[in-house]
Amino acid sequence: MISRKITATTAALAALLALPLAAQTTQCTFTTECFESESCTDTSFSMAIEQTEGKTALVSDAETVTASVGGSDTVRVYVGVTDSAFHLMSRAADGTARYSTHLYEGPMVVSYLGNCEGAD
Repeated sequence: MISRKITATTAALAALLALPLAAQTTQCTFTTECFESESCTDTSFSMAIEQTEGKTALVSDAETVTASVGGSDTVRVYVGVTDSAFHLMSRAADGTARYSTHLYEGPMVVSYLGNCEGAD
């Protein structure tokens, strides 16, 4: 009898572990854009930080960038490299965010200032 209970418990645990982990998403909205040495202007660019099964991606309408994550419990840094650019995002404890794309062609840099809200 005890053996059946242990087997049933083990099977239930295995089934739970096999379920995919829920994605965690942090939504970032950027209201200022700075292009190279030009004056900064207002913008409405948004990006999601998606964390699924131990992988992190920076997702925008333009592209999805696989990112490495650094920082601490209160601040985060996300770094991604694609064939066309180097991507860097920082997020402070209060949600303040900075995102910059360093494009290889040109070369040129586009920076964004904004705020992130959501899961961590």
